[in-house]
Amino acid sequence: FRSLPPALPDRMGLFSKRPKPPSSSAEDDADSPAARLRNLGYTATAAEVKHPKKKEDRHALLSFETEITRELCTIALIADGHNGSQASDLAERYLLPAIAGRLRRAAAEDIHAACTEAFADLHRKCLAENPLSGSTITCVVVNTTRREVSCANVGDSSALLVPNLARMGEPPVELSRSHRMMENDEEMARVRALPGVEIRQGVNGLGQPFGDLRAWPGGLAVVRGVGDGDCGEVVSCVPSCKTVPLPPMGGSIVLASDGVWDGVSYSAAAALLRRESQKKRKSGPCAATAKQVVDLALNRAGMMDDISAIVLFCPALREFEEMDMDSSKHAKECWEGSVDFADESAHQQTKYGGETLSGH
Repeated sequence: FRSLPPALPDRMGLFSKRPKPPSSSAEDDADSPAARLRNLGYTATAAEVKHPKKKEDRHALLSFETEITRELCTIALIADGHNGSQASDLAERYLLPAIAGRLRRAAAEDIHAACTEAFADLHRKCLAENPLSGSTITCVVVNTTRREVSCANVGDSSALLVPNLARMGEPPVELSRSHRMMENDEEMARVRALPGVEIRQGVNGLGQPFGDLRAWPGGLAVVRGVGDGDCGEVVSCVPSCKTVPLPPMGGSIVLASDGVWDGVSYSAAAALLRRESQKKRKSGPCAATAKQVVDLALNRAGMMDDISAIVLFCPALREFEEMDMDSSKHAKECWEGSVDFADESAHQQTKYGGETLSGH
């Protein structure tokens, strides 16, 4: 695992084994990345409820400034572990510093490449230290300087961008991509092409097929992640990557484990975040937003799994806040025209360690 340069911790300001969220550290000096983000109106909240028999979800937040271009960024992570928490523990401790340490500037292509390399490093580390444990990973990078949001994910922990001032029923922008075989034809085709792999349902106690289609050996339904050494080439650690501009009217970003999405639809999450965003605009920070997402999942689906969520609030451009309603609508329409709303991730190829890694 590549070590970080000696100067990196001071530059990033919020380094620890578990990075502190930008909104939670009272000791930050006024010039730290976290304090500067708060002063600009960017806030982050995180919440989780652990299932008593699982306790494998992990989350982390990190604020930093790029070394060369001085771009101010926040990274958020949701790791949903399985077969033990070792892989998600490693993701929590190592992944965000590994991504930030590779970013001398933070254009979309730099973030995609840094995430692809860091995910590959983490995968190798998981296989070396705890080969049977695995984890899905979703990372979101908010570049406040360029006003862009990037997402890199392996697995099925979804991330959404929810613009403010949305029309009634307008869907959020899906930043992540599911790698569950039954929801992703490309992943199904990739796994089917592997030699010696069987795709079938699992078997219940009565010997009857049940549940999602799974790839054997290993029995994975979600076939991108880190770790899972017993599953061989079925597991791909190459993330799907996507970058979109932040809406000029501001908005919220939610990333959450499948314990949330099993009970909460995208539209329900978007409605909650838009309501809370309106409260924030009127009365200041809403510290309970992530907890409200978790509570909504608990109320709708109960405690079937670990439930974790992070919500990032991104303010409107100052000139947008001062626009009249007609101008606001025009600016929103221009932003919508610049965003690809299709459920596709940017394709990238990154040379790393002599091999070409391709992501979809």
